[in-house]
Amino acid sequence: MKVTPLRAALAVLLLACGVLVAAVWSELRGPALPAAEALAPPDAEQVARGAYLARAGNCMACHTARGGAPYAGGHGIETPFGTVVAGNLTPDPETGLGRWSPEAFRRALHEGRSRDGRLLYPAFPYAHTTLMTEADVDALHAHLRSLPPVHQANRPHTLRFPYDTQAALVVWRLLNFTPGRFQPDPAQSAEWNRGAYLVNGPAHCAACHSARDALGGASAAFGASDLPDGHWFAPSLSDPRQAGVQQWATERIVALLQQGRVDGASVMGPMADVVFHSTQHLQTDDLRAMA
Repeated sequence: MKVTPLRAALAVLLLACGVLVAAVWSELRGPALPAAEALAPPDAEQVARGAYLARAGNCMACHTARGGAPYAGGHGIETPFGTVVAGNLTPDPETGLGRWSPEAFRRALHEGRSRDGRLLYPAFPYAHTTLMTEADVDALHAHLRSLPPVHQANRPHTLRFPYDTQAALVVWRLLNFTPGRFQPDPAQSAEWNRGAYLVNGPAHCAACHSARDALGGASAAFGASDLPDGHWFAPSLSDPRQAGVQQWATERIVALLQQGRVDGASVMGPMADVVFHSTQHLQTDDLRAMA
């Protein structure tokens, strides 16, 4: 049988469709992980390390409803696709993370998949936390386990079709998510690598400071972006005509992250929350590394 260009093109198209279906099916079939057995009380030093990382990531800001208990969830995050509601991170066994094993927590941060196997929405910044070391993820889990449990059921997301489907998440992940740990750059200093780890991993600065495409994928890391709620603008960190930090002295950046204002510049809106809840509490050496 003669193979015409049309038949060849159809064969390639069918093959591509088969590969795509196989990839989608593989992503959808995430196994549920068993409930945690009785875990030993977390080590005080590990808890303190986790609390520091939670500060760096400003976790409480998204996972605390206005007027609600810290980390108990219920805060709605507005996006162009609808509202994603942050979950309860307290160790309540029924509504929080009380039955989550360290393995399940690692999978959530490294792979973006819940304990029951569902894919998580990328409003939870697993595209960044995937870079965190296992030791840091375990420390963050230890910190959350040390919190007072709060019995507060998670409210459902209110997303438009088809964004409310697991299939839509698979497509987003195929286009935008590659799991992997932070790899230090041997050509850079230890301070630079520490800053890159914090900025790209737990602090997930590019989650706000990145231009987004129509599907919510980061099209330009550290580029300018309207924030998902449509009310605030995150200036580019890579364009000196906007945030302009390339032309700043390191200590001026550190001062802004510690105090929220310096001569000629100040933070507002969501960035003011970041300074108040997060960066002002970080060690000066870490802020210099991030700068």
